[in-house]
Amino acid sequence: MSYCSQCELVHGEEHRFCQRCGQILKRVPPSPRACPRCGALTYPGQKFCTDCGLPLKALPAEDEPAAPRRPPVFYPRSDKRPTRRRRPGLAFLVVFLIFLGAAGFYGWRYLIKSPATPAISGASAPKEDLRREVERVAEKIRAAHINEDINKFLHCYSPSYPNLGGLENQILQLWKKYDIKEVSYRISEVTRLGDRQAQALLVWNIQVYDPQTHDYMLLRPAYRITLEKTGDGWKIRESREEGG
Repeated sequence: MSYCSQCELVHGEEHRFCQRCGQILKRVPPSPRACPRCGALTYPGQKFCTDCGLPLKALPAEDEPAAPRRPPVFYPRSDKRPTRRRRPGLAFLVVFLIFLGAAGFYGWRYLIKSPATPAISGASAPKEDLRREVERVAEKIRAAHINEDINKFLHCYSPSYPNLGGLENQILQLWKKYDIKEVSYRISEVTRLGDRQAQALLVWNIQVYDPQTHDYMLLRPAYRITLEKTGDGWKIRESREEGG
């Protein structure tokens, strides 16, 4: 049996909150009775006194305790759980808000999206697209340095690159002597030379560790690279170091 101390309503076992004020219900403890032989406290459901062993099931019912200040009002027990009223208007509002948000998102993307421009051949092609192609090549070279993958490194160079075997040996010696810790790059002066050729200045920042001297060094080589477009994407056709 549960009891609301504010409204003085007695509820059934299935209720946890008062049906009138919403307050959490309290469990009403059973009232103890005194053993007629020894006076020890006993509780309903107890068959023998724990002190003297007197059987308690044959005891006459004692007087009930004094009534509270105001008699509790019993809330009728109902096996039916309260059902929530469906609000079709609320569901329609949610769907409308979702549709409105989706329409606004795609409309915003359409407004900020630059108008498509037809492909223009020669030196008048968009420079930004060409810069992204140079960045793709540089990113592949950076990943090859980090993972020490010579096949990925050579894949960024054209087969017609002069002295490609010497470049391969130079990179292998670099990886053998130093541990590559961090690689970054900076691209500038991107220029289109024709439909299938471009030129750019590529500056590397390579942090290496020397296991023999236990020192860290920063290598900053700069190369003027010429790229050509092949069936497998843009590749470096030749390079010239600048600045030492």
